[in-house]
Order: sequence, then structure tokens, then C-alpha cells
Amino acid sequence: MIETVLVPTDFTIETEDLLGCIGELRNAGLKRVILLHVVDIHKAQGLAPMFERHAKEEIEYHANFVRDLELEAETLVVVGEVAKVIIEIANQKNVDCIIIGATTKGLIKGRFLGRTTEYIAHRSERMLLVEKYNVLKEGKEVYGKACRTTFSRILVPLDFSEEAMRAVEQLHEFTEILKEIVFVYVIDNIKDLDLLDEQKAETIGRLQEIGKRFSGVTVRYSVPEGVPSEEIVKLADIEDVTLIIMTARGRGEVKELLLGSTVERVLRQTIKPVLLISANRRKE
Repeated sequence: MIETVLVPTDFTIETEDLLGCIGELRNAGLKRVILLHVVDIHKAQGLAPMFERHAKEEIEYHANFVRDLELEAETLVVVGEVAKVIIEIANQKNVDCIIIGATTKGLIKGRFLGRTTEYIAHRSERMLLVEKYNVLKEGKEVYGKACRTTFSRILVPLDFSEEAMRAVEQLHEFTEILKEIVFVYVIDNIKDLDLLDEQKAETIGRLQEIGKRFSGVTVRYSVPEGVPSEEIVKLADIEDVTLIIMTARGRGEVKELLLGSTVERVLRQTIKPVLLISANRRKE
């Protein structure tokens, strides 16, 4: 269940829109929103105290917006290295999910939400919800909210691995707000075309067994052929999904979370919101 979320902000995107995207999580147990602004110690240098004072005033305005949603709000202004501080605070506060925004032009383009987003995606063991914003005017700070009802139509790519099934487990916590699920398995290694139809039928059968767990929710299935990341992004557009849920995989004893190449590409290429579930997810 998502009871506490951390929302980092640098005040350059429409924070009210980002917060508005998560209002529906109240029906899935959300109670508390922690708003965090990190004064970049490298950029601020001797002006850090001034930036800190300004941020404390600005962040309270957004906290009132959260309270208007009938959610508990906490504000934090911290001086430090942005990405590292976000992960540290998420762990200290034991949040269930970090929620950040990114422009649909790609994660690298975002002023705050580029490398920072990637750093968090690779290293955090908390869930990460990346909301997407459409750039309305090139070269200007003008954005349009891409999210609608984020959890109404969810695309869930699966490969039947233990890690991928974490996304299915997480879905059960959203049953109160779920309306439709599209399970997809991409066939990317066709060794015998004569057996393709048989493989598709078998795969759909396995997906249907998973779908039986979600009574009261419309469940559909897709088994396309091709490059997994490309087919996932394409299907998300065709089906007009409101969210993609994927598992970010860990590897062995390595502490740094290593995103699978498919997850990495989908996160970069899609214009849809993405919820990453860490394979190493922990709740203290």
C-alpha cells in the first residue's frame, strides 16, 4: 500500500499538476505527502542560505495545496547533492514511493528531472512514479499535464520471471482504483515460425491465469512480436494507457540497482507515466 510519498520539487514545473496527479492515491491508502526541495550545494555555493530561505516560503504554498486534497503534508528544505539527498530522505522517512515529473521530450532534457531521475531509478529501492509532462512551447518553461486518471488503464509487461511478478503483486494494492489492465508479453526470439501460433496460445494462457487474480477489473492480453521496448511503447500509445508498471531488476550482490535494458528504454521513450517497482524493494 502507498501510504507515504516523497515529492521532490525544484519549482520549475507545475507542481500543483504533479500533486493533482496523485490525489487519486487517497483511494489506495495515501495519507501523507512529503514535499522536498534540495538546494544544490554545487550551484548555490555561498548563496545557499538565501536560496534556502526562499525555498521554505515557496514550498509552504505547495504544502497548502496538498492539505486541500485532505492529505497530511510535511515540508523539507535541505542543502546538498540533489539526487543523493532525495534517496537519503526517502530512506529516512521510510516512504513507499518517490514521485517526480519528467518532460515528454526525454528524461535527459529536464533541467531537474533528467540525470536526477536516472540516478534515482538506478539506485533507489523505493517505488518510483515518473509522471510525464508535454512541452507546450519549445525553449520555455510551459508544460501541460500528461496524466489523467493515472491508475485507470495500466499496461503491465511480463516475462514471467520472479522479478517481473513483483509488478503483479503491486497491482493488488491498487484494486480500489483500477479499472483496466493490459498484460503484455513480447516474443523477441522466434526460433521456429511453425511453432509461433502455438507459443502465442501458450503465452496467452499463462497471462490469463494471472488475470484471474483480478476479479471486478477488465483484463486484456497482448502477445506481439518484436523488440520488447519498442513494442511496449507502441502498445502503450495504441491502447492509450494511463500508466506502465515495470520491475527494475537488481543483480546479485550489487547495491546499485541495475535497470534492465528494456526498462531503461521504455522509461526514456514513452510519453506515458511509468511506475518502477524495485526487485529489491524493502519496507522497514
